[in-house]
Amino acid sequence: MTACSPPNELEDHFQTYLKRVAHVLEVAEPSLSRASALPLLPPQRALQQQQPRVSTGLLDALKLGRCGLLDLVGEHNSPVGKSQTAAAQLLYHLQFQQGLQRCLASTDDPELAGWLHNIAAQKAPLLPGYHWNMMVAEPDIRAALTPRQRTLAFAQQDGYQETVNAFSLFARLQVQTQGQDSVNQATLKELNQALSGLYRNEYLGRLFYSLHSAAHYLDQSLAFLQQLEQFDCHRSGRIRAERLRNAMQRYYIEGIQGYFGQIDRQFVQLAPLLQSTLNPPLSRQEQIASYRDYVGEGLNSEVYRRYRALTLEHARRWQHFLQRCDISPT
Repeated sequence: MTACSPPNELEDHFQTYLKRVAHVLEVAEPSLSRASALPLLPPQRALQQQQPRVSTGLLDALKLGRCGLLDLVGEHNSPVGKSQTAAAQLLYHLQFQQGLQRCLASTDDPELAGWLHNIAAQKAPLLPGYHWNMMVAEPDIRAALTPRQRTLAFAQQDGYQETVNAFSLFARLQVQTQGQDSVNQATLKELNQALSGLYRNEYLGRLFYSLHSAAHYLDQSLAFLQQLEQFDCHRSGRIRAERLRNAMQRYYIEGIQGYFGQIDRQFVQLAPLLQSTLNPPLSRQEQIASYRDYVGEGLNSEVYRRYRALTLEHARRWQHFLQRCDISPT
C-alpha cells in the first residue's frame, strides 16, 4: 500500500489476525495484496435508451384541459421542462399517465374515453424505459452505483439508511411504471429527498468493494491456513493448538466476523432492490451484463456468492483443525 492509498481497516484486521496465527505457528506472516478493482458501471451513453415521442397534437389541447393536464404538459414543454433530468422526466410521464387514468375513470364522454385509452396505451410501454434511463443517467444514482476502491469502516457504515431509502423509492417508482400501486404515488419532494441522500454518498460502492475485498483476503488466508493440515496436535502441540484457537477467536470471530455480519445483513436488504431497479431493457442487457452479474443480480451476484463461499470454507478449515486436535471451539 502506498502512502497515498486510503486506509483499509479490513486489510489491517486480516493482517493482525494472520500475524497472530503465524506467531503461534512460528512461521513468517503472509503479506496481503490489495483486492483488484470491480467491473465498472458502463458509461451513460452506452446504457441510456432513446425514447420514442408520443405527441397528442395541438387539436387535443382541449381534451387535455378537460382532464386537468394542460398545465403539466405546458410545464414539461417549456424551456425549463425540456432540460429536465432523467428523474424528473420519469416523474412527469408517470404523473401524465396517472392523470389519463383518473380522467378515463371519471368521464362519461365516449369520444374522450376512446382518445384517453389510445394515448394511455401508447405511453404505458414506454414508462419502464424512462425508469431505466433514470437509473443509468441520473448523476447521483450513477455515482452511488459506481464501485469504489475503499472498504467500509468497521465502527459505522455511514450512508446505509439513505441508500436503502433511495432504492426503496426507485423500486416503488418501477412498480408504478408497470401500472401498479397507483394510490401510493411518489412526489417530486420525495424524489429530490431520495437523490439528495445519495449526493456524495459512497456507501453502496464501498459495500461492493468490502464484499469483494472480504473474499480476496479470505482466499489469501485460506492459502496460509493450509499449514494447519500439517500441525501436530499431540503432546506439547495441544497447548499451541489452544493458542491458535484463541487467536482465531479473538482476532477473527470477535473482530472480522462481526464486521462481516453487518455488511452481509446490509447487502441482503439492498440486493433485491438493486436487482429489480437495475433491470435492463433487451437492447441494453449485453452492455451492462458484466457489471450486473457481479453486483446487481441480488443474492446471486458474483461478489456475494464468492464472499459467502469463502466465508464458509474458512469456517470449515478451522472446524476441521479443532476437531482433529480435539479442541473445543470456544
